[in-house]
Amino acid sequence: MKKLWRNRPILIALLASALFLALAALTVGRRTASRAEDMFSSAVLPVQEAVSRTTERVTGFFTRVFFPSSLQQENERLTKLLAAYERRLILYDAMAQENARLSELLDYASSNSNFYFMTAPVSARNMNPYVDTITVRGGSRNGVAEQMAAVNAQGIVGRVIEVGATYAKIRTLQNDDMRISVMVERTRDEGMLGGLVLEDGQLVGLKLYYLPKDADLQVGDTIVTSGLGGIFPKGLYVGKVLYLTDEDNGEYDACVQSDVDFEHLEEVLIILGKEG
Repeated sequence: MKKLWRNRPILIALLASALFLALAALTVGRRTASRAEDMFSSAVLPVQEAVSRTTERVTGFFTRVFFPSSLQQENERLTKLLAAYERRLILYDAMAQENARLSELLDYASSNSNFYFMTAPVSARNMNPYVDTITVRGGSRNGVAEQMAAVNAQGIVGRVIEVGATYAKIRTLQNDDMRISVMVERTRDEGMLGGLVLEDGQLVGLKLYYLPKDADLQVGDTIVTSGLGGIFPKGLYVGKVLYLTDEDNGEYDACVQSDVDFEHLEEVLIILGKEG
């Protein structure tokens, strides 16, 4: 009896097998299942469903690995196509931005048709701590010489300080040693522009000084080149008066803000000469 009890799992399996065979014999040739069959089917159904789901997952995994479906292939094709379109869109945006910048330079050159200009792409910037020097492509082979003025559609950029056969270095208005002769467009009062105005360590604008004591300077006045010194032709836009200083300050008369985005310069115009 004890041996029989120890072999209980085997007995249960044998009884289950016998029961299954008995049910199979009873259902031969019949279309409908008996109540006993229904009870047995209900008992094994959850197990069958679990096995079926696992089988489907395993089969699907190996099918995807070894036999990629047409749907997966189409997805890969569309992914590659999307990446190609994204690259084209980036290229298109870059070309559109370049065309916009060059159009501005062309408009500027057209409105100053009495000068000869050369478009020079920026190849390097020296930020110390601001963009005080830039290097451009185009040098003596293109007629560039030292002391020539560099501008863009937003105003004065700087002047050429070094020239090679195929490059030129330009000192910008953000160089603390840069000085240019200017005038107030409205009043025609002349002064000097140069030197950085810093507030809390941030560049705010450029110093305007040496104006006549009775100059009627106002915030928002336009500052242009005076033509003195022979480097910058007369009447070129420089910037606008941001604020006036206190009378007792004595260091400079006003702060002038340039419209040029020195950190994002990509092309400049070098003034090669003047007609006549």
